[in-house]
Amino acid sequence: MDRVFEPQYIWLESVDSTNSYCMKLAQEGEQEGLAVAAFFQEKGRGQRGNTWESKRGENLTFSLLLRPNFLRVEEQFMISKAIALSICDWLKNNKVDACVKWPNDIYIGEKKIAGVLIENSFSTPFLDVSIIGIGINLNQVVFSSNIPNPISMTLLTGLQYRPEVVLSELVVSIQMRYLQLQCGLKEKISEDYLKSLYRFQNFYNYSSVDGFFKARITGIKPTGEIILEMEDGQKKSFGFKEIAFEI
Repeated sequence: MDRVFEPQYIWLESVDSTNSYCMKLAQEGEQEGLAVAAFFQEKGRGQRGNTWESKRGENLTFSLLLRPNFLRVEEQFMISKAIALSICDWLKNNKVDACVKWPNDIYIGEKKIAGVLIENSFSTPFLDVSIIGIGINLNQVVFSSNIPNPISMTLLTGLQYRPEVVLSELVVSIQMRYLQLQCGLKEKISEDYLKSLYRFQNFYNYSSVDGFFKARITGIKPTGEIILEMEDGQKKSFGFKEIAFEI
């Protein structure tokens, strides 16, 4: 029977990027399950090369080292699905319903509460290392004016959250979904991911290099591309940087 990783924790007062720090340790042979968290990231990174805003000590920013050598390189999007669902699971346990904005941003309604940046490496047909970078808005209530739609747990619930406690709880959620992957329950994860998708099956506005259009999400390819059905019934697939959600 597959055995889930044993978590280990490193807390840093400040670091340029927990993903970079964690990747360096992975290259030095660190074992799966290491979580590197920081009270402040000087150069925290998000998807599309964006930076991640987080006030010192108010939110949770960390990176988790996984070695999913049971997954083939072409299956690497399964990691994105499992991690996104793990965050939704934790939120549900805290009485907050969330959805996944493809590929792996976490939304509450039309507002973003968490983001994920995954960096994979491989030298064989199988994955070697996955560095899972996660940022969750916990206690922050004032955000930069140039961030369009943030929300935090405190704004949602009125409660305060300890990042150290949330980290340990979230790692448990990740362990459960990761164990599903190890046990080969890929269809279960894919089904749950599809059901959790933001804007699934309804027509909304999108944009690409060809302009603005209306479409609805009908599926996700195994390699991660999103499948959209246009208003005329035609279906097209798009890679991550090929389409934008118009919010």
